[in-house]
Amino acid sequence: MNVVRIFTAPLQFPCGPGTTCCSIGQSEETIKALVSAMEGLGVSVKVHNVEEDGGELFTRFPSAGEMLKEYGPAITPILSLNDEVVAMGVSTEEVALAVISEKLRQ
Repeated sequence: MNVVRIFTAPLQFPCGPGTTCCSIGQSEETIKALVSAMEGLGVSVKVHNVEEDGGELFTRFPSAGEMLKEYGPAITPILSLNDEVVAMGVSTEEVALAVISEKLRQ
């Protein structure tokens, strides 16, 4: 079975609470919607919180770890299919579905 991994960071507002100009990370609702959408493609979905799983991620998933080292949590969500990074900084559920669907067809 194909495995989609979603590397995410908790939603944060470095410019202050309630600001939207510089939010980093994703809300729980956004991640739940992504997971549900991906499961609809018939893949297994695993979610990794980059803050909680930090060090382990770099060892187990070096391609995603390299992206996080280079760009930090602002690059999340990072999507991988079978441990190959296929998208980063995906802005919508529709874009994520399109990327994964295309990769599954290849």
